[in-house]
Parts: sequence; structure tokens; C-alpha cells
Amino acid sequence: MSTAIVVYQSTPMLGKNKFPNGNILGMFKQNKLVTTLNRALEKEGSHWLAVLDNSIADIDVIAQKADAIICVPGLQKQFDIKNYPKEKVFYFDSLRYHELNLDKVLKFLESIEQ
Repeated sequence: MSTAIVVYQSTPMLGKNKFPNGNILGMFKQNKLVTTLNRALEKEGSHWLAVLDNSIADIDVIAQKADAIICVPGLQKQFDIKNYPKEKVFYFDSLRYHELNLDKVLKFLESIEQ
């Protein structure tokens, strides 16, 4: 089983609240995203499992567990992936995220070889 970690918070920065509220673009859809994505992956018979990040966007912790990273909108410049392979990171655009349109993320996950 391969693990895709859904990151929904920005990397903590000096002077900012260490515990962000997860409210990216005013929506709290990350739990629904994980549930819907796992249903779609199961339906396709995929070897992927999506899990919600519980590290407050700590790439050092995420990189140890993640075979891929899925980011909600707004994180392209706010989440520091450091040396994590860029080709294993998917960034949702706002429309696809809010409509939970999973076509591109499903293709992305299936394109990653394990």
C-alpha cells in the first residue's frame, strides 16, 4: 500500500502561530477530500491510501511516511517541500478542490511508480 499525505496547512514560520487553524481559503474540506479520495481509489482498485497530515506541515516528518504529497489550494508557495521530489507533489487548484474533482489527482497518483 502506498501512502499519499494530504497537506492542508502551511509550513510554520517564525512569528506566526505554530498551530494553524487549517482554514485555507475559508474552507474546511480536507477531511471530506480524504474520505472521497479513498473511496475513489478503492473503487479503482488502487494501491494508494490517502491520509491527512498530522504533523503541522513538517516536511521532515511527512517525507518519512509519504510516497506522494497532495496539497490543498494556497500551499504552492506556503509549504516548503525542501528536498522532497517535486514530481511526487500534487497541488490542487481552487476549483477542483472545492468541487472535489479528483480526476487529475487520481491520474497523478497512478502515474507514480513504486
